[in-house]
Amino acid sequence: MATRRFKIGPGAAPKILLMALVLVHLHAGASLPYADNDTDTIQTVTEFSYRTGPGDSLEIARKLALFGAKYEAVLVSAGHLAGRGLLEKYGDRKMEVFCLVAEGLQPDILTAFYSEKTQTYLARINSRISLADFVRAEIRTAALENKELHYTWKEEMEPVVSETIDPAKELSRAHRYLRKHHWRMAIIYLDHLEGKYPHWGALFFAKALGFQGMHETERAKEALSSACRLGSREACMKINR
Repeated sequence: MATRRFKIGPGAAPKILLMALVLVHLHAGASLPYADNDTDTIQTVTEFSYRTGPGDSLEIARKLALFGAKYEAVLVSAGHLAGRGLLEKYGDRKMEVFCLVAEGLQPDILTAFYSEKTQTYLARINSRISLADFVRAEIRTAALENKELHYTWKEEMEPVVSETIDPAKELSRAHRYLRKHHWRMAIIYLDHLEGKYPHWGALFFAKALGFQGMHETERAKEALSSACRLGSREACMKINR
C-alpha cells in the first residue's frame, strides 16, 4: 500500500489524502499538486507503470503508461476542483468524460522508459489541468455520442478497431455504451479492443461492468479478476469489498 499526499495553496479546499493499491505489475502515484491562487488550474506530477504481456509492442506499452499517468492527473485535479465547488459530480458519466480530459492533455514528460527486468513501461508527467479542460471534454463526448447515434447496426455489431493507438477515446466510447445500458454493444466493442490491448486492466474492468449489467455473474467475476491481476486498482478494490 502506498500513500499519496496532495496539498493545494492558501484559500483552497483542505488537503485530500488518496490511497493507491500498488500491485507487482502496477504503480500509480502523484506528487504534491498545487492550485494557482487566482485561477482554477491544478498542477501535479503523476506516474503510472504498465506491465507488458505477450504480443504488446513498446508503442502500446508507452501509450497505455502515458494514458494511465494522465488519467491519474485528471483524478487528482477533479478532486481538488470539486472540493472547491468548481466542478460538478459526473456520476455515471465520469469515466467517459475523464478519459477525454486525459486525451486532451499535453503534459511535460519527465520520464518514459521500459524496464526489461520488470517488463514494465514507466511514464512520469507534469500536468496543468483547468476547469476548461473538463468543459472541452464534455463538449467532445457529446459530439462523439451524437456521431455514434448514427452508426449502422453492422458498425455496432462488427465495430472496426483502428490501428491508431488511442486508449482514451476508445475507453470513453466503451463507457458511453455502459452508461446507456447498451451492455451487448459494450461487450462486443470491448472484445474487439481486447485483440489490440490484451493486457490492459481498465479494459477488463469495463467488461466486468458490462457482464454485471447483463446479469452474467460468473463472467463478470472472471473479468474483474483479470482486471485486478492486470493492474486495475478499481477492480481490486471492488473484489476486496
